[in-house]
Amino acid sequence: MSLWGNLDAANNAPKQAAMTGYGGTTGSVSSNGQTYYANTQINATVQNASLGIFGVDTDEQTNATAAQGVPQHAGWTARKVGMGPIVSVTANSGAVGANATLTLTGGNGIGATTGNTSATVVVSVNAAGYITSVAVTNPGLYANTPVANTMSNAVFTIVMGGRANRVQTETLVAMGSMTGDGGSVY
Repeated sequence: MSLWGNLDAANNAPKQAAMTGYGGTTGSVSSNGQTYYANTQINATVQNASLGIFGVDTDEQTNATAAQGVPQHAGWTARKVGMGPIVSVTANSGAVGANATLTLTGGNGIGATTGNTSATVVVSVNAAGYITSVAVTNPGLYANTPVANTMSNAVFTIVMGGRANRVQTETLVAMGSMTGDGGSVY
């Protein structure tokens, strides 16, 4: 019996995929690649991140985007998606709005199941309705930059910290003969 196969399926994932170097917690890190196959769940095995193993064929590797994480080679690939807080939010000059709390949506990352903790961002305006301050009172935790609701002519710029918007890939088994499409990311 071989240690991996070339079919993009859990039972073909590398049998020994030592994932301890990715920051997993004791008891959650297994040497069995099937445990990580196509995992996109935040906090499943690594605190504030998702860690999965994906079968990537040559077309998927060629067409991968930065948001997905671009594998270095087709084959079995470990993919880690980090998370981070909102560091700051600013509004464009001359923005008009209302005293309100911004609604933020998205931020889960590609293919990820939710693991976000919602941020609280408070907008303050003067008597004429112009935005005077935008304060992050709770930074939350997101895999990628969330989108703020629109408010009159205001355009909000969100700056993320930590490991948000970062996707790390590592080729575990390089092979150009991967077949099938069992994962949800590539």
